[in-house]
Parts: sequence; C-alpha cells; structure tokens
Amino acid sequence: MPSKTLYQTSESFIPPRVICFVLFLAVLWGGNVVSLKIGLEALSPFASAGFRFSIGLILIASWALANGISIKPQRHEYLPLGLSAILFVTQIVALNWGTNLTRAGRAAVMTNTYPLFVALIAHFVVPGDHMTRRKGLGLAFAFGGICFVFRDNFIGGEQGHLTGDLLTLIGGFLLGLLIVVTNRLIQRINTYCVLTSQMVIGVPIFFTLSAIFEGKAGYGFSYPALFAILYQGAGIAGFCFVAWTLLLKDYLPSRLSVFFFTTPLWGILLSNLLIGEPITVGLTIGAALVALGIYTINRSPSVK
Repeated sequence: MPSKTLYQTSESFIPPRVICFVLFLAVLWGGNVVSLKIGLEALSPFASAGFRFSIGLILIASWALANGISIKPQRHEYLPLGLSAILFVTQIVALNWGTNLTRAGRAAVMTNTYPLFVALIAHFVVPGDHMTRRKGLGLAFAFGGICFVFRDNFIGGEQGHLTGDLLTLIGGFLLGLLIVVTNRLIQRINTYCVLTSQMVIGVPIFFTLSAIFEGKAGYGFSYPALFAILYQGAGIAGFCFVAWTLLLKDYLPSRLSVFFFTTPLWGILLSNLLIGEPITVGLTIGAALVALGIYTINRSPSVK
C-alpha cells in the first residue's frame, strides 16, 4: 500500500497533537528573529548564517546517519537540489541583512508573512490548494497590516528602518516560495537529503560572502551571541526545520500555516521582553492584521 502523500491528505483531519506541536513550533520560530538580532550584536549577517547552519547541518546529518538514512543525492537530483539551495541562501541573506537594519519585532512581522505567500504561490503550483474569496480577504487583511508596519517609517515611529523592513519582507516571500518548493521536492526526494543539500551548499557560500564583504570584523564574541547562535542552529535550523519538513510530507503547507498566525505576535512580545524594543501603535495594529490575515487565508475551506 503506497504511503500517503500531501495530495492524498489535503482534506484530512489534522490531529490535535499535531496542532499543539505546530503551535509550539510557532513559539520557537517567534523567538528566532529575536535571537538573530542578539547574535548580530557580535557577528555580522553572513558569518551569523554560516555558524547557524553549520550547527544545523551537523545535527541533521548526524540524526540521519544515526538512523541509517542516506543523505547522498542521486545524480538526477543535483539540479533541483542545487536550485533549492540557491533559493535557501537568498532567503537567509535577505533575512539576516534585513534584520541587521531594522528592529527584531518589525523583522518578525515581515518575515512571518510567509504563510500568505505560501497560499498565494500554492494556488498556482499545488494541486487542490486553490485561492478562494476568503483567502483573498485574508490577503487584504495581511497586506493592510504590512502597510501599518511601514507607516512607522514615514510618521516618526521607527524612521530609518525602511530598507530593513523591505529586505525582511522579501525574505518572507522567499521563505514562502522555499516552503512550496521543498514541499514538492520531498514528495520524491528524501527529506534529510533536501535539508542537508541546502546547508551543504549554503554554508560555504555564507562564509565566502563573509570573507569578501565582512572580513575579520564580522567575528566578534559575547555569551548572549553564543547562546543565540546555538538557539538558531540547534533549535531552529536543526529541530524546527526537520519537524516542519516532516509535517509537510503529510499535510498541505497552507493547512499547517494557519497555526503560525501567532508567530509574529510572539516575535514582538519576545523582542520587547528580551531586548527592550518599543512596541509602536503601527507595529501593534500591523502585526494584529497580519496575524488575522494568516488565520483567515489559511483556514479557508476549499469551496469558493
């Protein structure tokens, strides 16, 4: 009997234990940008990415090998894996560079728009995952929220963060695209092979970019930065990436993404509690609308 695929389970019931687990991942991911911002106080953007995914690569590869899972791609898989790795590198560069130029709370909102882009892109490339009027309403809510966040750049709340906001928003779009691409790849390529291939290609690129553009100045040290890198590498690049990718094998990406509507809210809260960032009116309204949009668009039924 063939194993169930994403396309066979697109309308299936998501068990409560899976929902709770995805919500837990949402909290962890909410702290990702905050830890990234903390790490950037000592490490430059490219160096930070290199260390983060070196840790993630070691953990994921070790887990796969310990369980007898091959991470060596077949020759005919080189091209799609290489293209997904380039997309992965581009997304991380946009996220890290953008976060370095804006506040963590703002970056959390912009980056976590990715479920909206997942739903939009999936409409064109994922069978059975179509756009509906309700999804369109969700997009309107969310992009209205993005406008509120950008509003701070023009009325005095958070002036000077426009470039960082734009880059992290681009990072959100690229992450949505990467999720859809990964979802398609893992239907025919080993999950661990996909993840390790992205990092095997990505890590040398990150360190090369760091050597070219950042030099020795990009390699500082502090204990908060060390703990932040460990959190990003072990918690996010290791645990969360594997968990999320395994879930994508059995459920439509837009069905799971509904439960991540709380992530930007966690990001704002943690940025305020851990590093004392201000919470502006525009950021609060914008994050709430983005969360509402994510919830609305991804809980939309398949009917028009």
